Amino acid sequence: MESTVLSILESNRLRVFKYEDRRFQEKALQCIPLDRLSTAAVKLSDSQNLTFHEHFLKGVMHWFKTEFFTWVDCKPCSRIGCNGPTRASGNAQPTPEDVRYGASVVEKHECTTCRSVVLFPRYNDPSKLLETREGRCGEWANCFTGICRALGFEARFISDVTDHVWTEIYSHHLKRWVHCDPCEDAWDRPLVYEQGWKKKISYIIAFSKDEVVDVTFKYTIDRNDVKSRRLDEKVVQMKITEINNLFNHPPAVKRALNKRLAAELISTMIPVTMGNDVYEGRISGSAEWRQSRGESGSDTRPTVLKCDASNEFKVKYNIVSETCTVITDGNVQQTNGWRSMIYRASNIYKKIEYDWNMVYLARNTNESSTIEWRLQCIKPIVNAKINIQHETFHSGRIKWFCGGEDEDSVLQENLSSDYVMSKLRGCKNIKILAHLEGGDGDNAWQHTQLFRCSLSDSIAELFSVELTF
Repeated sequence: MESTVLSILESNRLRVFKYEDRRFQEKALQCIPLDRLSTAAVKLSDSQNLTFHEHFLKGVMHWFKTEFFTWVDCKPCSRIGCNGPTRASGNAQPTPEDVRYGASVVEKHECTTCRSVVLFPRYNDPSKLLETREGRCGEWANCFTGICRALGFEARFISDVTDHVWTEIYSHHLKRWVHCDPCEDAWDRPLVYEQGWKKKISYIIAFSKDEVVDVTFKYTIDRNDVKSRRLDEKVVQMKITEINNLFNHPPAVKRALNKRLAAELISTMIPVTMGNDVYEGRISGSAEWRQSRGESGSDTRPTVLKCDASNEFKVKYNIVSETCTVITDGNVQQTNGWRSMIYRASNIYKKIEYDWNMVYLARNTNESSTIEWRLQCIKPIVNAKINIQHETFHSGRIKWFCGGEDEDSVLQENLSSDYVMSKLRGCKNIKILAHLEGGDGDNAWQHTQLFRCSLSDSIAELFSVELTF
């Protein structure tokens, strides 16, 4: 492992200086819809305890994932008239042009139908990536970190020895570095790799134009387990110190950096806890690729809502505030995130439309998907009301089921009050299920939406189940 860690330190320490190139920054700024993203951020300012700058950055990251950059598992067949799938078939010799843009590796992808070969140079030059706009996590994080620097944010390129990279941004409002993963459209969720992807992390290193920092322990809740996989601490720290000694900062800048670093190191000494957050497996890349890497986790950690009420029970959710509220005979409890109340979900993610100022749950792909809730009650249900906000477009369809947890899930067109009462009266253990399918064209996934509402509406009840006993 020592050679791997030292190699990462050496290879990434110079990468970040490419982001400071004036021509690159001008080129990057021309790619970004600044007016649209700024307008959306202004509308959200001071909500969710974030300022314009944090909302703007979240908007940039979402735009980067959904509009600007494309994930590549295998390149599509380039032969006219052939739509056959391709598969990895070794590497090709890089051309001088490839080497010029940092592509020391050029993958060959062979069409399984016509046997033609498509080349995929793994470019490392951020300016070139503004043109190709495709790749895997290396290209994504490289280009996105550069874009953040072009926008004037203090940004760090983060490298995980277990083969993933992302970005951190310094928030002056929050007074700390914030985790940003453009591949996952993930903001400030540092535990997602350990708790969601089930990665066995050991070293996570941050690279900026000012310094190199070992930030591993902000990404784990099991410090002892991580320490068991690390080298002698002196080995890596000596290399990091050697690199940092190469920076020639003025005394005032050095004092400011040391003060910030001291605060960061102190914060990492405080054990991290999960709280009520739920962390999902990786969403970027094909299911087969994610499974081969062991990063799928599980689509959701099964949650059964416990209904210990004697008289009244209510659970409600708002996707803007990301709060799930459970009221049991007047006693209120809250958890965070839509996954915190889900028993089962597949192919579902949270979609934010900053241009339309809307948010909702949608399918990850055009394939059908299912989401299920389960509740366990201590007394038989007398009355029940279910309200789940949803919208469909074109040929998109959402079908429903509610009833006892052991019943066959015969899907219905809607959750009418008569249907709900006929299925739930007298039950103790129940399930509610939504099946999303259909839609037209490449955007079929977008034609079935759950909990759709304005980003400005943080109080609407988009999902509610009310039970009396």
